[in-house]
Amino acid sequence: MEQIINCRRCGRPCRPGEGNPKSRPFRRASQGLCLNCAITNFFKTTEPLSSILEGIMYKTDERILLSPAIQEQVGRIMEAGNCDAPVEEIDWPTVVEQWDLPMPKL
Repeated sequence: MEQIINCRRCGRPCRPGEGNPKSRPFRRASQGLCLNCAITNFFKTTEPLSSILEGIMYKTDERILLSPAIQEQVGRIMEAGNCDAPVEEIDWPTVVEQWDLPMPKL
């Protein structure tokens, strides 16, 4: 039976598990964040990406993440890093909707 836990940021149910130690930019874990919150954390804490996004969002807002071009580039990063999660599982409208939720201490 598959275990379900709640994301520490948004409370959404997620599937914990053993992560691939070579998975980048993030991997499955026994606790922590759902995929949507993990990608948000990646965007907000990875330099120079976070500074670039902050500059873009100053002129627009977080809805820029709904751009197919942005999503395609994220997919390439995840694929190149052998990420545990496929980009198709990211719920981009939820990422945008929950952008301003505080990030828990991990």
